[in-house]
Amino acid sequence: MNAINELPTLPRSENPYEDFRYFYRDGMPLRPSPRRRTERPSWSTVRHNLFDKWHHVRDDWSYDTPQTRLLDDHMWQTDELGAAVAEMFKRVGSKQARADFELALEEGIDKVANPEPELVALFEQLDHIPEWIDLEAAERGRVAYYNTTETSEFLTFAFGYWATTMEDRTSAATGETQMFELRPLQRAMETSEFFVNTGLHGVFDRFSEGFKSAVRVRLAHAQANRYLEKLWGPEHFNEFGRPIGSSFLVSGEGWFALLPLALDEFFGRPHSGQEWDDVAMYWAYILYVMGAEERIIPKTGDEMRKMTDFIFANGGMSSSYRQQIATALFKILEMMNPDAPRKSLAGLSLIVGEEDTRFMISGTRWAELDWSEEAKKLEAEAREQAAQMREEDAHTDAWQRMEARSREGNPPWMTALREQIHHAEEHGLDVPSNFQLHDATTDAH
Repeated sequence: MNAINELPTLPRSENPYEDFRYFYRDGMPLRPSPRRRTERPSWSTVRHNLFDKWHHVRDDWSYDTPQTRLLDDHMWQTDELGAAVAEMFKRVGSKQARADFELALEEGIDKVANPEPELVALFEQLDHIPEWIDLEAAERGRVAYYNTTETSEFLTFAFGYWATTMEDRTSAATGETQMFELRPLQRAMETSEFFVNTGLHGVFDRFSEGFKSAVRVRLAHAQANRYLEKLWGPEHFNEFGRPIGSSFLVSGEGWFALLPLALDEFFGRPHSGQEWDDVAMYWAYILYVMGAEERIIPKTGDEMRKMTDFIFANGGMSSSYRQQIATALFKILEMMNPDAPRKSLAGLSLIVGEEDTRFMISGTRWAELDWSEEAKKLEAEAREQAAQMREEDAHTDAWQRMEARSREGNPPWMTALREQIHHAEEHGLDVPSNFQLHDATTDAH
């Protein structure tokens, strides 16, 4: 990656839609980032809370490493193979394209009669996991991820809601497609199902439910990206880059993969360097399947932490859809459990800070909630759990216990999924979970 430092950076363009809308190839000059969303790096409190013990967290835009230069460049592009398949859906029609896609996913591309070339290219990549992905390390990472504390799991879930609302590109894309408003339970169940399936033992098998969920989410992202680009046009691209850019796809590793370990440490349970590296490799596999560019996928714990710090710094302070997204997401929480919004906000205030938590919900009906006592209680519980797990980690058979637990079929997010399924059954709701919400948008534009 050090060779990246030798590459020139192109000057800023008056019309990036014409000049920067291409897919990067190794050795090309690097594109400068879209305009930074804030004068100073954003999300300062959470970055300092999570990363101060590991590296220097910057509060100005003096980031300049091979990794950050590549991440800047890849804000202008998206999943190349996925984008081609989304275009193919439009050309062929979503009914036939979906049938071929699902057959290839479930049984293999060789089972599809006369497959479209875009589908062949996609599954050629999916059926050949690169050698740099160490699957033994990735499985160890899955075990470590599976065995974080209960509070860390809960706060990772809550942070996903906060980041969806606060990251400006994500909030704009989510708000524009309106999926959390139009199909809230389906959208929530599909998210939970993805994380459950990718946490199960056997996820590294080509035909596992985790693998298939990751590929379906990949297609949904590509379809949403295509729809939004056509809806928003060149002006939006010139300001923000791609609606779902490659660099912000890998940020999902920071939202979900890194957070449980980082939160464990925040509350007092340390993790070894190998555990960090293994979790990075576990999510490197998932990101590869989801269409992230190999060159920007973090492959070590250090790369994962530094990438997350940089991407969080670029998160901005939401979009014009902030109140809409916050309201939709907290309605989902409230639907599951009336006490969930208060508990989630209390937990968020511990890690992202009171000010950024309040900003997230300003203008909504939860804006005046008092969660101070809940926050004290949650912090005490988190520290107690961390202490208990720290004691368990000291036992000679700690790894054997963790590995056995990771085969029990109860990975992170399973509690949320069960609550959502129970709610649907209790209210007689037929909620599909097939990741096909964007098939219609592909046909429409």
